[in-house]
Amino acid sequence: MRVQKVNEHTIRIFISLTELTDRDITMADLFQRSAKTEQLFWELIAQAREEVDFNLDQPFWIQATVATNDEFVITIMKQEEQLESLFKEKSVRKPTKTRVTELVYAFADFEDLISAVSRLPEFSQLTSALYKLNDEYYLVLKRLGAGKKRLMAEAILDEYGEIVAATGIFLTEHGKSIIPMKAVETLKASFCSN
Repeated sequence: MRVQKVNEHTIRIFISLTELTDRDITMADLFQRSAKTEQLFWELIAQAREEVDFNLDQPFWIQATVATNDEFVITIMKQEEQLESLFKEKSVRKPTKTRVTELVYAFADFEDLISAVSRLPEFSQLTSALYKLNDEYYLVLKRLGAGKKRLMAEAILDEYGEIVAATGIFLTEHGKSIIPMKAVETLKASFCSN
């Protein structure tokens, strides 16, 4: 396991499949909520605190991606920095490729999912999909925008579900696709009365 400090708000943790196996964690476990993965996450944070002086003292983003056939990269970014960087990208308008920030929330039951979706504000650019894996529902959200509306949406989603390190690609391969496109709009239209 190695920790790379990108800046004072962002770190990357590289962990191999062998290291996961030694901890009795499968690749599927890494993308789900469980006591084992939660313990691993806080171990990683403790290691990052010691090695690169990274203190997780505010809300954060976490994203796990496959780097090679034998290695995962877990990126942890403090939320404040994420919002600032989004604003900077908009104001500078660089002609570089745009990075899509993807959020994945897990819901223990369908009622919690509907409760969260019914309270979400409208986002003009939002893309969303719904999957089911191991009796949990996973809502994948992209283009959630920035600013107060996004923070409000995240607070609502955190109230009913839990942000997880899964990705839409992983869920497409390993989960069951329930609503592949416009999941939020479809759920609102089908289950939420105005």
